[in-house]
Amino acid sequence: MTAINNARPVRGLAFLVAAGLLTRAAAAAPRPAFSLSDPGILVLGRSAAAVPASDARTLSGRVTDPGGNPVAQAAVRLVELKRTATSDNDGKYSITQIPPGSYTISIRVIGYAPQVRKVTVGNADVTVDVTLKPSVIELPAVQVSASAEATSALNSPQPIATVSEEDLTKVRPTSLGEALADIAGVRNNSSGAAAGKPVIRGLTNNRVLVLDNGQRLEHNQWGDDHFSSVEPAASSRIEVIRGPASVLYGSDALGGVINVIEPDLPDGIGRAPFVHGSVTGGFASGNRQPDGSLTMEGASGGFGYRGSITGRTAENTRTPTYTLWNSGYHNVGGTGTLGYRGTWGSLTGRYTYRNDHLNLTDEDSTATGRAATDDHRGRLELAMPIGTTRLDWSAGYERNQRHEWADATSTSEAFAMRQKSYTTEARLHHSSLGPFSGLVGFSGEYTTDVNFGEEFLEPDSKAADAALYVFEQTDVGRWNVSFGGRYDYRHLDVDANADLGNPSATRHWSSVTGNLGVLYHVTEPVALVLNVGRGFRSPSTFDLFANGPHEATSTFERGNPNLNTETSLNTDVAIRIQSGSAAAEVGGFVNLIKNFIYTVPANQIDPSSALQIYDVTQGDAVLRGFEGQLQYHPTTYLHLEGTADYVYGQNTTAAEPLPTMPPFRATYTARLEGRSLSKLSSPYFSLGGESNMRQTRLNPAEAIFYADAFGGQGYQSKAYTLVNLATGFSLPTSGGRLIQFDFQLRNALDQDWVDYLSHLKTLAPNPGMGRNFTARITAGF
Repeated sequence: MTAINNARPVRGLAFLVAAGLLTRAAAAAPRPAFSLSDPGILVLGRSAAAVPASDARTLSGRVTDPGGNPVAQAAVRLVELKRTATSDNDGKYSITQIPPGSYTISIRVIGYAPQVRKVTVGNADVTVDVTLKPSVIELPAVQVSASAEATSALNSPQPIATVSEEDLTKVRPTSLGEALADIAGVRNNSSGAAAGKPVIRGLTNNRVLVLDNGQRLEHNQWGDDHFSSVEPAASSRIEVIRGPASVLYGSDALGGVINVIEPDLPDGIGRAPFVHGSVTGGFASGNRQPDGSLTMEGASGGFGYRGSITGRTAENTRTPTYTLWNSGYHNVGGTGTLGYRGTWGSLTGRYTYRNDHLNLTDEDSTATGRAATDDHRGRLELAMPIGTTRLDWSAGYERNQRHEWADATSTSEAFAMRQKSYTTEARLHHSSLGPFSGLVGFSGEYTTDVNFGEEFLEPDSKAADAALYVFEQTDVGRWNVSFGGRYDYRHLDVDANADLGNPSATRHWSSVTGNLGVLYHVTEPVALVLNVGRGFRSPSTFDLFANGPHEATSTFERGNPNLNTETSLNTDVAIRIQSGSAAAEVGGFVNLIKNFIYTVPANQIDPSSALQIYDVTQGDAVLRGFEGQLQYHPTTYLHLEGTADYVYGQNTTAAEPLPTMPPFRATYTARLEGRSLSKLSSPYFSLGGESNMRQTRLNPAEAIFYADAFGGQGYQSKAYTLVNLATGFSLPTSGGRLIQFDFQLRNALDQDWVDYLSHLKTLAPNPGMGRNFTARITAGF
């Protein structure tokens, strides 16, 4: 493999580490009685100018249980401004230097149900006392992706799921698809262990919008194997919206949205400067993969900073019966964030880098094709109070470069593309209008795609987008109502390309989208949800003008310049139940899509590349299905959970099944957990698995293609079940910190299998990884 250039992320991390050491050396002021070492709460002033110190107020209170006993270590977070205080042993918390404004606070601690409260800070100090109800169910405190203002998960206007920081830390997934694969309604569209893209309700690629801490990632559109260049394990959580979210996010949010959310920057207001960090290392036996990461963060007054670096390398995947050829990979990445909080608002800058090298498995076991991606992202965020309103503004830049080589020794790229994307967005959160709160927003984007390899898959192009939108929500008695509307305009200029045979072309599209969500609380723990949304997706350059061999997917892909805009009308209904010992959601959906764009095998071979030709085509479609998820604690130490999902996709124009629809799947886990076991803290043991049915509804072109696989022997979808084990615990150190140990055994019975959504299913027999033992150690300092 080609060597990785680590210089840039390492230099960035070194700068942040040096800053942290200087901050630690400068620490002199005494610490307050309560801890503010976690990311914290910040409240902004009433005008764009800095709020005078005399106008800054204090938000304080006490967190107790129903018996009035204090609850310590409760995280009290001001959501909009990303600051958190922790309650002391008497249950008290206090946040100083708060300018006037209206905010959402969330309160969360293990052993109690989280709460979400609205608070208004005026011209006097504010006291908010909170009583938490005991709960053995661990639920996310808030969601911030599915609505204009943060809500609890129970009150989300759309189906939303969250992967916690704890789960991501234990697994350290390689790809975003792998990180989300266990969520009901979400699957992994993979090209082996190295590359995976999420599939939401049968939709993927640029029908599922990926956000990196709110920043759009546009490189999803290049093809099935072009995974999102994000590091899932570095996030504080990942929020997944299932269903259209075009009102808030525009084109490409037709099937859903995935928001990879970064941890809040540390807060040094009212305490001495500090710096701390964590380090983790692990090893996976299934592909001999070592990995590791280092994070350091700190704060001094209003300044906060964080730096992290992650890397992993892997050999070929071991299946139960053979070693999958040419399937190794390695990657490295890093992030640096620096921000300042003041009474005038906050300003944050973030830089992210990721480099991936992966080998490309082909049906020819002697082939040594390979690919690499290089991704640089920068983002600037400003939050500022203006009178009784709040302005959030951001500007972002991304440079994503993709390379593919025909073999291991080639130095010139067979295929190479470079994409540059410039984005900006402004959201004005207005003061309450009667019972309504919400926002008015504007977004703009400019993207360029340039080829520089020997072969072209699509022509060079430039695209621009502008949008205006509004989103409102209200709580009236037992009812929660949200609604919004949006107008988008997109323009595309395509350069002529003689090799691809296309002339220069111009396309433009406009679309109006809307959303209505209604939630009714039947009783305190039970809610009924109805959501109706219209989404859209404009065709990409790849959809319209692709005409070339794609080594990474072993296909020749041929676009269609006559495509129209996709539009969808999606209806969701669900029932949600959350009590102290159980949480459940069962729902169904119907998604009617007009001008659905998809690819089908042309049953032709390109003579120059000898690759199977895939054509882009279009037709009306319907996708309908259901999702169910359950968590139940019959006792404080036994945790049962499971999911089930199914999607039915039909091309109503051609009266035939849509291709590449995931079959029915169920997952199930039993977990024993406790507070301590001898000297071990938070021990746990789990036994679980997943069962996947075979897919019997095949598109006719798919059926012909599968029959020709493996030299005419053919491929057939098969049902399979995988069994997984996990255990872990923490050990306290003499310095009062914990060292976490996590162990997993995936596919414990060493079962032959292949995911129906795997791109390798017709290239290698049963390419799924065999028994895979992983061990991980995480320590803070």
